Amino acid sequence: MVAVETKTTLDQLRCIRGIDIDMADSQLLFRHNIITIEAGDTIIFEGQEDRQGYLLCSGWASSVRHLIDGSDQILDVRVPGDFIGIADMRLKHAPHATEAITRVELAPISYRALMSRDAGMARLAEVILYSVNCDMAITSEHLVSVARRNPQVRTAHFLLELSERLSRAGLGEPDHYHCPLSQYLLADVLGLTAVHLNRTLRQLRERGLVSFKSAHVTIHDRQAMVEFAGFDPAYLHQTETPAMIGDHPGHPDHPRAN
Repeated sequence: MVAVETKTTLDQLRCIRGIDIDMADSQLLFRHNIITIEAGDTIIFEGQEDRQGYLLCSGWASSVRHLIDGSDQILDVRVPGDFIGIADMRLKHAPHATEAITRVELAPISYRALMSRDAGMARLAEVILYSVNCDMAITSEHLVSVARRNPQVRTAHFLLELSERLSRAGLGEPDHYHCPLSQYLLADVLGLTAVHLNRTLRQLRERGLVSFKSAHVTIHDRQAMVEFAGFDPAYLHQTETPAMIGDHPGHPDHPRAN
């Protein structure tokens, strides 16, 4: 376990979620040391009962479902600024595992802290709820991809999504970013075999759209790729700032409520 300055984490929240969080509020969320997990280790075990949530401060992780035949299915990829294990924190058993793809740093978030009546913690709880809702929109888009988009379109769409998420987090440029996913992991996310993904990436490269080499993605013609994938980033960029507890006149904590 190592300590990490909270500035980076707070900047990520401000940048990614569009929320201004002051240091007084942050101490409620980041009063514990940052936890470091090595690549390949498990953050949350499938079926785990006693657990907490996390803010992913650095590194990449994945949500994984282990099947009875011994195979795995990656459900989601988590990048810096994302929350882990928050949406299912109140379920008795974790519905899936979360594993570190790279070395990661995590800020623990307990359910007790989230339920605190402290005004600062209530603000952060609203930010987290908003983040969970955004994650649900991403999951819905992934379901559409697997069910309805052909492999080339599906792959192009996901690589564009990653570019949006990472550039918004201040990690890489929109058309060039580091991607530590192996072709095996990327294929699993996309519901393809590694062989099929390799062929798909070659076809996208031959179209002059994108290349994926040595853990780096380079988008060669963004406009053409957006049109090819039918990519609309609206599901990633929610324009409304989430309302904080007490901000609505109808809320009992609002000054005009009484």
